[in-house]
Amino acid sequence: MAMVETARGTAHEWQRDHMGHINVRAYMEFFDAACWQFYGMLGLSPSRLRSGEFKLAAVQQNISYKKELYPGDTIVVRTGVVEMREKVLRFRHELTNTENGEVCAICEFTVVCLNPETRRSQPFPDAVVECAQGLLLPLAT
Repeated sequence: MAMVETARGTAHEWQRDHMGHINVRAYMEFFDAACWQFYGMLGLSPSRLRSGEFKLAAVQQNISYKKELYPGDTIVVRTGVVEMREKVLRFRHELTNTENGEVCAICEFTVVCLNPETRRSQPFPDAVVECAQGLLLPLAT
């Protein structure tokens, strides 16, 4: 399955750091926006998360910075599922410069489904698992 678009944006002057390129904080803002769009695609909408049925806990995040971004650069984030287990979801974001098509950063998240009362892991709802499995990325060779 191909990755799905989860965010678009523009790097701004105020995100520039003292070395002249976009600060890592801005990459995280793009990835955060992509997470919430992706969760919604899986059936993990904000209202559902607020309902108390379950919660999500981010337990690991790994980022690889590949290319610099500069003010005015436009980006797209695409996301796909790396692994879907009963209680654990791993997914990858790729942030790409839309002008030249270069991948500028890759971020892999691991999240766990939690019971809000016990704060222990619990299985994801079946519909979420089914949707995530439909977005599984091919195994790397």
